[in-house]
Formats: sequence, C-alpha cells, structure tokens
Amino acid sequence: MVQENKMKYIALLLMILALSGCSFKEVKPTNYYTLELNSKPLTYSKSQKSIYIAPPKINAPYDSKNIFFTQKPYVFESYAVNKWLELPSLQTQSAWYDAFKQSSLFEHVALQKNTNSDLILKSHISKLYHVYENNQSFAWIELFVELFQNDQRLKTFHFSQKVLCDENSPYGFVKASNKAFESITFELLNHLSQTI
Repeated sequence: MVQENKMKYIALLLMILALSGCSFKEVKPTNYYTLELNSKPLTYSKSQKSIYIAPPKINAPYDSKNIFFTQKPYVFESYAVNKWLELPSLQTQSAWYDAFKQSSLFEHVALQKNTNSDLILKSHISKLYHVYENNQSFAWIELFVELFQNDQRLKTFHFSQKVLCDENSPYGFVKASNKAFESITFELLNHLSQTI
C-alpha cells in the first residue's frame, strides 16, 4: 500500500513537472506601430470648400494588422511579434483627416459621407511593405488618389515612395514608412491647394 501511494505520488509529481515545463516558454510581447505624421503640414489659405475623405481601399494582403516584408519578389511574410495598431486603411484616413484640418485648406473636413461635401477624396493603397535588397531594407508605399466633384473626376494623383530604412528591423521599417507617408501627405496637400 505504501509502495502504491509512493508510485502515485511520483507519477503526480512527474505530471506536474511536465505541465509546468510548458509554462516556462518565453512569450514575446507584441510590438504595435502606427502610421503617423511627425511634423505639421504647411498652412494654406482657406478655401470655401468642404471635403469628404473616403476610407482608402487597400490591396487585400495589406489590409491587415500584419506588417509584411519580402526578401524575394512576390514572396511575402509577416512579422510574428510586430503588428500595426489598426488597419493601415483606417490609419491613413485618420492621419489625412488630421493633416487636412491642420492645413486649413478646407472649410470642413469629413470622415462620414455627407451629401453637402463639395469634394470627395478616394484613395487606393497598392503597396505597403518592407523590402530587403542587397543587405539594405526599404519601406515601400504606393498609392493612387482621385479627387471628385459632383461625381466627376477632377484629378488623379499617383505616389510611390521607396525609403531607405536606417536599420534592418521592423522598427526601422515603421520609421521609414512614416517618412514616406508624411512626404506623400504633404505632396498631396500641395497638389490639392493648386487644384481647388
């Protein structure tokens, strides 16, 4: 009887040790990043026009919180512990809203479709990923923007930025992406100020 209890005790101890061994696995915390503008846009003379910024369309693979990278053409992977805080399409719309408001270019800027808006800004993000080439890495952002008035396309803009990362890491990619995104946003505002 004592021998049997001893065996049960040893078996129970071994099961506890085996199960507790699983809990010693190191779980890395997820790092979350945002697309943001690090400086304020130029201030323009205010027009009497209002603009609705439609939610950007984005190629399906990139409309995710995953941050993608590629080391070979057309082969995409995503970082395991580095993610976008929100979908890039939502971050783009929100950052543009803030930049358009700060620029004073429009009397009213809307994120909700409003029949009273004079202009509609539609965009499509076709590339947003981290590229590794020749021991260097780049943030590559490409997007198309269309400006509409009364259901008529006034202007189409194409932006493509491939910015060298200061470090070959996800954080280096995010910093370079923010530089590219800021440059595209300020260039877009400049084009809009000449168009309206």
